[in-house]
Amino acid sequence: MRLLVPALVAALVPASTSAQTAHDVAQAEIKSLLERVRAPMYTGSGATLPGKTATYSVSGTRCSTRLEVSYPSHQIDATAHPARTEATDFAWNRVQSTRLSNGDQYVVVMAPNLPARGRFLYAGSAAATLKAAIDRLVRLCGGTTQAVAIAPPAPPPPAPVQPAIRIEAVPGKGYAATVATFPVAQLSSVSDRIAALAKQRCGRLSARMGRYKYFTSTDAQGRAALTQYRQSFSCYDPATDPYERAPADWKPSAQDQADLTAFADRYMGLLDRSDYVAGMPMMEPILEIEKDEWLSVPNMLTQHAGRPGRWSLQTLGWVNNPEGASHPGRYAFVKVTATYPKIAAYCGTLVIYRQRPGSYLITQQNLSVIPESWITSGRTTRAEALKTCAQ
Repeated sequence: MRLLVPALVAALVPASTSAQTAHDVAQAEIKSLLERVRAPMYTGSGATLPGKTATYSVSGTRCSTRLEVSYPSHQIDATAHPARTEATDFAWNRVQSTRLSNGDQYVVVMAPNLPARGRFLYAGSAAATLKAAIDRLVRLCGGTTQAVAIAPPAPPPPAPVQPAIRIEAVPGKGYAATVATFPVAQLSSVSDRIAALAKQRCGRLSARMGRYKYFTSTDAQGRAALTQYRQSFSCYDPATDPYERAPADWKPSAQDQADLTAFADRYMGLLDRSDYVAGMPMMEPILEIEKDEWLSVPNMLTQHAGRPGRWSLQTLGWVNNPEGASHPGRYAFVKVTATYPKIAAYCGTLVIYRQRPGSYLITQQNLSVIPESWITSGRTTRAEALKTCAQ
């Protein structure tokens, strides 16, 4: 199951909840797809290097992403090569093209700051899914996603059949757009069609997009599809919108910072105690959080931690009216680092919306819990677990 708003699914984490911008969703999917693979390594002749693979580490925000590739020590013929890490920075607004290559197992990104033949990103059978996520982010940032033409173009294939979209009223909440099943390559077009239908349904009012989620599936030919896609939206009058824009020059006071820290600390305590009755109301209602979703992190701690533990909070910064957010306002980013028995890594971020002085709501939660048992069982390594919290 892939749950995007409000859940950010990382490669090693069974469940987490978040409300994300379109940029965040694409960044998270690129990170998840690249960090779950081990990229083949090649000799100078183009043959694969037996028993050696490279690993990816991805970090990024908005229209910038840093890719770090870690190569193990290896030997080619008589030459020994030490372990090393190389970094590549992607500026998605400068991308000129993207394409699939090498049996459709690689995505090739062409941009001025990348190698002349493009940067090859290995994703294996998920390369088409990775390209779709990259293309969404490139389009959001104003880059170009057309592949470089290396041969006379073939006649265009028939236009794919667009899946049916059903709009239904949700009493007291607005509307929900649902789609049965469609190829992952159509995700962008489906999102655009839903936005157009929402605008049409709201008429003279404005549409506010809320939570969306879907499940992924793969057919016998390895083609990825999305099923049970659901996007919530509501209509509002801009003249009476309860969400006011923050002044561009607004800065938090010392009291704002103290209130934020107290709120985040209280929320972490409720997670620690699995108190969903008090914890769920601290989330933004637009997230439509369900009990099982909220309890995903507490359940991991209950199952693996062996209690008790402790956490620390660090405010990374505040942002006014971030582009792509569900609504305008003042937002704070808080880094969480926690230490628990039998837990190799427990960390992440909270994005917190300031409703008014002294009143806050969680609008995004991205917390990773990696038990020690996952390392002893070989499911992951300690280095990979620690890397999760180092980003």
